[in-house]
Amino acid sequence: MTAAAEPAGQTDHGITGSLTAEDMAYRARALAQAHPLTALARQYVDRAVADQRTSQPIPEIGIWAGAAAIGGYCLRRVEESEVGLDLTEPEEGLPDLDTLEEATARIAAELRVEGAGGHMLADEERNIEGLDRIIASEVSRRLDHWKDDVDQAAWDELEEYLTWWVVKGYALRTAERATGAIR
Repeated sequence: MTAAAEPAGQTDHGITGSLTAEDMAYRARALAQAHPLTALARQYVDRAVADQRTSQPIPEIGIWAGAAAIGGYCLRRVEESEVGLDLTEPEEGLPDLDTLEEATARIAAELRVEGAGGHMLADEERNIEGLDRIIASEVSRRLDHWKDDVDQAAWDELEEYLTWWVVKGYALRTAERATGAIR
């Protein structure tokens, strides 16, 4: 069967039809392996990782934050692609990193409430499930080998930390658009 003949929503990770949450997460993880960030987003993630590496008890956790943020960022890019948004970086008029951080933190907080603050472009329930799949993947990759070494409270805290960074990555891409860093 060709990709064009496959039913919408089938989890083939193909090109056609309405994507499922599984498809979105798969595509986001694949996109994260490329160079998915704008130049400004790359600066933002690099700064966040550097900050987290010095503020966390284990520097490696800062790297986890960056990877989680990129996963969320890529999910938003997949969503944009699905709805036909073709955004580009302007040559001038970019916000500074502090302005982008302020917008990103605000949007990330709004995403965590009912209705996602109106920031999602497509089906909210499916997008939340896609974010949950990215979060589960990050938790599994980063924490499963520690399962026997950390107590439940520490596990929950690390899980919440990774969740925040996935959501913040999604918010970063949204904030780029809101601040004019992409149009």
